[in-house]
Amino acid sequence: MENDPSINGNNATANGTGFSRRELLKGLTSAMVATTLLGFPFLSQAEKETATQSPVIFGQFYLVSQAITEHKNISEGSSAQIFNAFHRSQPDFAAQVSKLHALVRPGQSAKALQEAAKQNSLGELVTSIVTAWYTGTVGHGTDSILISYKDALMYRPVSDGLIVPTYCGNGPLYFTAAPPDAAMPESMNADRFTNTSESADVSKA
Repeated sequence: MENDPSINGNNATANGTGFSRRELLKGLTSAMVATTLLGFPFLSQAEKETATQSPVIFGQFYLVSQAITEHKNISEGSSAQIFNAFHRSQPDFAAQVSKLHALVRPGQSAKALQEAAKQNSLGELVTSIVTAWYTGTVGHGTDSILISYKDALMYRPVSDGLIVPTYCGNGPLYFTAAPPDAAMPESMNADRFTNTSESADVSKA
């Protein structure tokens, strides 16, 4: 098995592509991640590059996030932002994510994953990932990085009845949207403003 060229990447010439199987898979995965993130224009170039340059780890981080928050419909865009913030602030983040991903099991509860993580000295990583998703921030104090306020998971339980707390009366960034159409009074009805010259010509005829 150790001499299998498909594993050690020495089949670049044999497959006629000039690339090893590992390189091809990494390239395809990077392309898939890049295509997925195109739908999120708010992402910075750095955030996109961090995810596409480490596509396997990014995919593992996304799956871990789903498992530990028990939310399947989390945003890939927000995931890229959180991933970038962790990746740049913690040198061993990629290795830790891989270890945590190895603990994920089908149908596993978040509590069970958290216990398994603690037993493998990954409890702090789980806490930091959950905190990032629920508060929308990565880090603490003056070193914290704001990822998202409106889309923080802590607001989901009451999203059907309450707007996200903000000084803006109709929700975050409400003032950036076009104002709603104002109802016109009857005296301003368009039918009242016909061409007066045409009316006069008709009356003379």
